[in-house]
Amino acid sequence: MRVFVLDPSPAVALAAEELARCLEAMSGVPVKIARASRVGSAVGIYVATGKAKGVAVAPPEVEDPEWDDGWTIQSVGQSLVLAGVNPRSTLMACYEYLRRLGAEWLWPGADGECLPRIDEIPLSGFDVSEKAASRHRGVCIEGAPALEHVFDMVEWLPRVGMNAYFLQFQVSGYFWRQWYRHDSNPTWSERRNLTDAECAELDEAVVKAIKQRGLVLHRVGHGWTAAALGLPCNGWDTYDGELSEETQELIAEVGGCRALWDGVPINTELCYSREDARRRLIEEILEYASRHPEVDVLHVWLSDAVNNHCECAECSRQEPSDWYVTVLNELSRRLRDVAPKMKLAFLAYLDTLWPPRHSKLDLSYGNLVYMFAPISRCYGHNLCHVDCGTVRRLERPRVNQMVMPSDNLDNQKLLSLWDSIRPRDCFAYDYHFMTVWLEDALAVNMPELVVADVADYRAEGVSGIVNCCTQRAFYPNGWAYTVMARSLWGRLAGPDDKNLYFALAYGEGAPIALDFLEGLNKISGPPVHRLSWWNAADEAMIAGVLAFVMDQRARLEAGRGRAKGNAQTRSWQLILHYRQLLEFLCRATIHRRADRMEEAKVELRLAERFVQTTERDTAPALDTFLIMQFLTNFREQLG
Repeated sequence: MRVFVLDPSPAVALAAEELARCLEAMSGVPVKIARASRVGSAVGIYVATGKAKGVAVAPPEVEDPEWDDGWTIQSVGQSLVLAGVNPRSTLMACYEYLRRLGAEWLWPGADGECLPRIDEIPLSGFDVSEKAASRHRGVCIEGAPALEHVFDMVEWLPRVGMNAYFLQFQVSGYFWRQWYRHDSNPTWSERRNLTDAECAELDEAVVKAIKQRGLVLHRVGHGWTAAALGLPCNGWDTYDGELSEETQELIAEVGGCRALWDGVPINTELCYSREDARRRLIEEILEYASRHPEVDVLHVWLSDAVNNHCECAECSRQEPSDWYVTVLNELSRRLRDVAPKMKLAFLAYLDTLWPPRHSKLDLSYGNLVYMFAPISRCYGHNLCHVDCGTVRRLERPRVNQMVMPSDNLDNQKLLSLWDSIRPRDCFAYDYHFMTVWLEDALAVNMPELVVADVADYRAEGVSGIVNCCTQRAFYPNGWAYTVMARSLWGRLAGPDDKNLYFALAYGEGAPIALDFLEGLNKISGPPVHRLSWWNAADEAMIAGVLAFVMDQRARLEAGRGRAKGNAQTRSWQLILHYRQLLEFLCRATIHRRADRMEEAKVELRLAERFVQTTERDTAPALDTFLIMQFLTNFREQLG
């Protein structure tokens, strides 16, 4: 068998390599890669973009082939053609073909790959085309990742139809250091503190992997206001140095004082009525853009704090979003000369959830993308749930008197207020896999929520989600993440899909794993509006969960005994780990409710020790840094 490459792009070359690797493993037949000038020159599988010469088939039409995805899998004569509207879509087509032969990628990493044995490599009978329902389908670096965790995630994205990756800050060292320092786990022996140069090297290695797959590269976000002040701009660290008088004059005046907001440069706003403050901000952004032509979407955000905008007489003449738009309009115009193909993502977030009152976005340059970031939303309900709040007229707050909206109907209203102002190209920046999975009884309800949210966003004219998420929330499995990916592509994951996923993950014992997770879901009830399940669930419910997870231990152990292969072994290891962690948390919560605080602390210390000492086994699936923060906060609530 031969795989023929008709297109020179790296993603198409990778598609051929992946086809050859997987088909050899599945069939036992040697698969060679060769170049070809046209389809049909010999029998085999042809991979190309639709625009390549000699392809002979056309992928579906999309609005913009640079940004939208679609592919076709078609039998032509005795051969098969896999063609995408762009190189990454071709790579996705190859994975889809393999999936139709029974392959699956349950989660990132080698042990999430399932390649069943097949008797032959079929080439005939294929005639299918698909295109993505949402333009933006990505994830953003968060939590505490090692380089291999991010590599695995980037590799996994096109396998499940996702198309974008976002590296936060000019250098993502804040996140890299969380892993490599390993402050959250004193039992971990390999620790080192990365230099800025080493962090930049990790970023560049990730960028190379992203570009190899033709994925959309997003970068930066917060930090521009700090960079404009000449201060550290790559994380939420405090700054204790002296500020010059010139620098201090550029800082927003709040409560009569011009100072860093809580000492954190990236949480500090500028005095935007000052032309020199705006100029320094814009020049920083343009200089970065000129040095990084590889960036597809450059995120231009203001500070990461609320109610901290300038109250001086000139700034007070306009709203925070008005000043934001003033900056964006000049930046949009000037970026065309620096990086003509680069997009600028701006966001409705914190104070800028409210649209401008006086200013209007200049959309004539075609490079602005709107991003909605409802960080204070409720995850007990989907975005447009009719019971999550009341229909009411929202009152625009005065400057620095913003009350963050927790009811989703309020968030939905704020989203709609931007409709007449924003560009049509837009996406949500949501947080399903950041910390919500810790608060909702460890995310037993997340798949249902994600499906509803994707549908709600689509109905609101929002074309997708870039999820602000830890790279390691595949705990106890990757079903919720998989559901998000399929929903963004436009496929609803039904009961048959879930049963197949669990059969691949848990083998013969899949009904046991399903019974456990679905039973837990029924007992724990739906997520709680605006509150942590651990704080809101009543004593009877928590006692019921504890009894259930204890009763299920023997069944789960029996299921593990039937595991075959790496994927199933890992799945059972994680679900048993999950069961044990739930037991610790339930015991701690029951003790707390009975005012037995010392006993509760003992259970939480056992949970912390358990998480730390098992991290080598769980690291790719469970973000220890984040769960240790959760456990520490839990313990601090006990006094």
